[in-house]
Amino acid sequence: MLLQFPHETGCMLAIDDDGRVAYAYLHAPEGDIIGDVWLYNRVAAPEVPDWSTPPFLNSLEHVKPLDQSPPDDPADLSVEWTLDSELLLADIYLRGVFLARLAPGATPGWNVLAIRRGPCAIPFDED
Repeated sequence: MLLQFPHETGCMLAIDDDGRVAYAYLHAPEGDIIGDVWLYNRVAAPEVPDWSTPPFLNSLEHVKPLDQSPPDDPADLSVEWTLDSELLLADIYLRGVFLARLAPGATPGWNVLAIRRGPCAIPFDED
């Protein structure tokens, strides 16, 4: 499942769920990726990270399980855009429940399921 959520600035948020893991990518108006964040694993989180095959599953030491089932309908995912002064924020929701945030330069972005800072996501409560 690949979903796209455009913003009037020309930026676009793409959510890519390949059936085993999902990520969100923030694109600049020119198309370059300027932010990314892991959203959820559809399969069990590995105990040991495997960096050999992207997109990468987030590992057990970095995440807590999804509180609800992964989306089975594109309408389950939504994005709320906020232009905070000069900073564009993209908040991602799963069935109306806040899941993750991206901003330009956030690589990775923030996710409520992240329990430790890692290469795929930062806990949402971290600055």
